[in-house]
Amino acid sequence: MRLEKYLVQCGLGSRREIKEFVISGKIKVNNEIVFDEGIAIDEINDFITFNDSELKKKTLKYYILYKKAGYVTSASDGDNPVVNDLLPNWVDKKALFPVGRLDKDTEGLLLFTNDGELNYKMTHPEKKFSKKYYAKLKKEISSDDIKKIEDGIDIGSHTCLPSKIEIVDENSVYITIFEGKYHQVKRMFKAVNNKVVYLKRVEFGNLNLNGMNLGDVREIKREDILID
Repeated sequence: MRLEKYLVQCGLGSRREIKEFVISGKIKVNNEIVFDEGIAIDEINDFITFNDSELKKKTLKYYILYKKAGYVTSASDGDNPVVNDLLPNWVDKKALFPVGRLDKDTEGLLLFTNDGELNYKMTHPEKKFSKKYYAKLKKEISSDDIKKIEDGIDIGSHTCLPSKIEIVDENSVYITIFEGKYHQVKRMFKAVNNKVVYLKRVEFGNLNLNGMNLGDVREIKREDILID
């Protein structure tokens, strides 16, 4: 097996991060520093370390959470409950991390995993993974404002990528974006003098909340995520 593949399966990080670890001399095979992540290793008999700590292959896990409002997407927060608190006891909470973020007051689909490579692929701006939200707005949105948002609106510090809006009713829409800037959906509607009063992520890539209720957790497989 290639060293790089083994390190990915240990959950050490993305391929880019692993290459940096190797180049910086943090990886040893049989107590010898290696500088080539492409070398062949014997995953059974070789002794492989990161910063002199032995590495073991992880069983990679994937879960969808239907997040409730009021929880912060963070490992710890002194003032607020965090999303890991919503995971049931049969899940190894300490080993998992959320892929991307949802605002404290936002509900919806949040993916948890211990797969560092997948986290990189789904959150890196170049990958353009789709995220679909249901948004209730303070006032009706005009067709002109929809076009401004869909064409790629300026939210102050960033010009958004083109997006897609589907009208639900006079004050509700679905919006699909392909990046994940801070408070992005709220800032997009603010840029056309509107306000999001309720927000829920309903899809992330090909994943969705079908058959789930608020607070539910569902285990899935990596192949369910359909990522290259």
